[in-house]
Amino acid sequence: MRPLRVLRLQKEHKMDFVSDCVLDLISDFPKITPTQTIVDECGKDKVASAATTHRKLALLKARGFVAEHTHPSDKDGRKCYINITPKGMLYLNEWEGKEDDSK
Repeated sequence: MRPLRVLRLQKEHKMDFVSDCVLDLISDFPKITPTQTIVDECGKDKVASAATTHRKLALLKARGFVAEHTHPSDKDGRKCYINITPKGMLYLNEWEGKEDDSK
């Protein structure tokens, strides 16, 4: 996708590049995943620090791009689990630029 289309898409959804990268990373996990795993992966890939990742996860939840869950076998209750929502996948698919990029 061309840069101006990316900018328009981000403005339309009130997103930024780091949030896009966090969302893309989450999409690599097909099932609900511990939040800490996402934080660790973002740090390992140098996408964002732990604090920034948590801020971006809050933004993604507020936008409806990710959902928070409790794990059925986790009796502790302190861990958070997340996954990408259909809305989040639609947004990422728009990023792929399947539409005509000549606009």
